[in-house]
Amino acid sequence: MTDEEILQLKICECGEKNIAEAIEIFQNTYLPYKKAKKLVTGCSKSCCRGPLMKLFDMTFTGDIDLQEIKRQIDLRNDRLGQMIDNLKSS
Repeated sequence: MTDEEILQLKICECGEKNIAEAIEIFQNTYLPYKKAKKLVTGCSKSCCRGPLMKLFDMTFTGDIDLQEIKRQIDLRNDRLGQMIDNLKSS
């Protein structure tokens, strides 16, 4: 998948924003993660915590790895893969 295709993926199941829009929002706010997340998702659920937190941190440092964000979204969509990934990082 190309970077352009990744930028068009929905970042969260709850909202309508894509990754490119989320990056723009995160880059243009000084809010902490929890409040900035609400600007992107419009909710307070934790369904997309992994990809959003990674993206928030990446925009803060200025080093955005779109392939890693895609991997996080794939993990979110694959609950078993997410549980295994969590066990590996523990």
